[in-house]
Amino acid sequence: MLVFLLLGSWISGCATLSPGPRRENFAPLFIYSEDEEREGKAVDVLGPFFTYRKDTRESHLAFRPFFYWQGEGEKYSRTEYLYPLGKYERTEGEVKSYLMPLYSTSRDLTQKEKKERGFLLAFWGETDKGEPYGGFFPLYGHMKNRFGRDEINFFLWPVYMDSRVGESRAQSVFWPFLTFYEGGGREGFKFWPLAAHVKKENSYEKSYFLWPIFHHEKRYLYTDDPTEINMVFPLYVSMTSSRRTQRSVLWPLFTHVYDEEDHYDQWDFPWPILQFARGDDKEIRRLFPIYGRKYWEGRERGYFLWPVYWYVKEEDDQHRKSTERFLLLSKDETEVWKKKGQEERRIRVWPFFYYREDKEGGLYFYWPCLIPLDYEGFERNWTPLFSLYEYRRTPRGDSESKFLWGIYVHRENAVRDLYELSFLFTLYSAEDVFYFSFLKGLVEYRAQGTERALRLVYSPWPIQWQTPGATKEALAVSREERQVTP
Repeated sequence: MLVFLLLGSWISGCATLSPGPRRENFAPLFIYSEDEEREGKAVDVLGPFFTYRKDTRESHLAFRPFFYWQGEGEKYSRTEYLYPLGKYERTEGEVKSYLMPLYSTSRDLTQKEKKERGFLLAFWGETDKGEPYGGFFPLYGHMKNRFGRDEINFFLWPVYMDSRVGESRAQSVFWPFLTFYEGGGREGFKFWPLAAHVKKENSYEKSYFLWPIFHHEKRYLYTDDPTEINMVFPLYVSMTSSRRTQRSVLWPLFTHVYDEEDHYDQWDFPWPILQFARGDDKEIRRLFPIYGRKYWEGRERGYFLWPVYWYVKEEDDQHRKSTERFLLLSKDETEVWKKKGQEERRIRVWPFFYYREDKEGGLYFYWPCLIPLDYEGFERNWTPLFSLYEYRRTPRGDSESKFLWGIYVHRENAVRDLYELSFLFTLYSAEDVFYFSFLKGLVEYRAQGTERALRLVYSPWPIQWQTPGATKEALAVSREERQVTP
C-alpha cells in the first residue's frame, strides 16, 4: 500500500510544496533531478547501474560496467564498453576506437588520407601521403611508418621479415635467429645466439660470440668520446671511454663506476643490495630492502623497508611532483605548477578511501577504494558500483555527498542546502525558505517569507496561511550556523 501511495504522490507532483528545482528521490530504485542554472536533467536507476545526464554543455549515458557514453555536441564524443577492453573516441582532430583483442581503428582528421584499422589479426591503412598498407598476421604483411620503421614486410612470420629505416635494410629468416643488414652505411649479420658482427659508419660496431658470454662493442663513434665495451659474462664486464670507466667482476657481485666529467664514483657489492655513489649533483645510498636514496640532478627517489614505503620527487623551474607509496597500492601524490599557482593532490589508502583535489579547485572523495588505478575510465565505469560513500565539490564550491547510492544525499551551494533520506525525509533551506517533507507528502511543510503551507496525507489541497509578524531573518538560518563539513 505504501508503494502505491508514494507512486501516486510522485505522479501528482504538482501538489507538492517543494520550492526548489524538481527532484524525486526513491533511491536505490531511481533518482530524478533538475538543474535550473545549467538547464539540466539527471536520472539514476538502480543506484549507479544506469545513469543519464544532460545539460546545455554535455550529455552522459551509462549502463555500468558495460557501457558509458559522453558527448559534447560536434566537438567531442566518447564511448567506453566493457572498459578497459573497448573504446571509441572522436575529437575535432582524430577518431580512434578499439575492442581488445578483436579490432582497432585510427584516423587523423587533420590529414585526409591518414587512417589505420585492424580486426583480429588483420590490419590495413594509409599513410599521410596516401600510401596503402595492410596484412594478416602472421601470414603476410606490409606496413608503413609503424614501430619506428619506415617499412616492414613479413611472410609466414617469423619465417621471413624485412624492415627499412631510410636506406638501411634488415632481412630476417626465422627471426630472431638469422638477420642480415645492408645499406645506409650499415652492414653485418646476426646468427643468434652463436655469433654476430654489425657495424654502422661513424656510429657503432659490435660483435658477439655465444651470446651473451663474449661481447665486444664500440659506441658513439660520431663523438669525440667513443665508448668501448668488452664482456666475458658474467666473469668480467668493462665499459670505458676517455672520461668514464665501468668494470664489473662476477656481475652483479662487484661493480665500480667512475666518471671524470662530474667526479662521479659508484661502488656496487653486490647490486642492488649494497650501493654507494657520489658525484656533482648526484648521490646514491642503498642497503636493500632496508633503506635506499638516489638523488640525480634534481630528481630524488628512495625507500624504507621496501615495499612498505618508497617515494619519487621531481622538480624544475616550472613544475614539482612528489609521490609517496605505501604497501604497493596506497599513495600520496602532489603536483604543483609554480608559475600558474596551481596544485593537485591525490591520496589513495587502499582498500579504504580515495581523495583528489584537482588544480582547478574541485574535490572528489569516495570509500571504499577497491580499484587501485588512477584512470578516469575506471572512475566512470567501475568506481560508482563499489563506492558506498561519495563526495564531490566543484571549483565554485557546490558540493554533493551520497551514501548507499543516493539513499542519503546532501547537496549544498551558495544559496541552498538539501538533505534527503530516500523517499523517507527531505529537508531544504535557502535564504528565505524552509521546507521539509516526510514520506513524500504524508507530512509536508513550507515557510517562505510570510507565507506558510502544510500538506497532510498527500492531500492536493494544502493548508495555507500568512504570518504578518514573521520576518525573513526569523525564517532563515544563517549559513554559518547550518554549515556542515562532509
